[in-house]
Amino acid sequence: MHYTLNEVDRHHQVNINESAPPVLIPKRCVCGKAATAKQLDQHSKCVACQLADRVATLQPEDLAILRHMVGATDHHPRSRWGFRNEYLCNHRDKPSMGRLMLAGFVIAGDAMLVLSPSDLRYFHATAAGCKLAGLPTKRASVALGARP
Repeated sequence: MHYTLNEVDRHHQVNINESAPPVLIPKRCVCGKAATAKQLDQHSKCVACQLADRVATLQPEDLAILRHMVGATDHHPRSRWGFRNEYLCNHRDKPSMGRLMLAGFVIAGDAMLVLSPSDLRYFHATAAGCKLAGLPTKRASVALGARP
């Protein structure tokens, strides 16, 4: 199709007048922290508020299990935290694991005995779970599979 010069000029003029939506303009969340306009438009909360909402769904015993899962307990030196990242869940801990999984802090691993009625299953902490358990960045990377 052949365009006349006027149509081409009009097309370019429209492109020049259009601008991208201001997604990276810094705005403030309701908590007072800075967040991008895109973040607030999509989620209506900053990242810190989203994390706080996810943590609020947990109970104290859930956090104790998460810390035990990554070896972040008082009887282990802090320099060794993150040496493991697995937890064999039995029927007693299933509600806690369900809450941690819904919040995105753990993922389900392999079942230990598939034919067993107790359905023993391994769970592993995610990066957000390691952060919530209090692991430093280096120890979190070790827990997630990096070599020490």
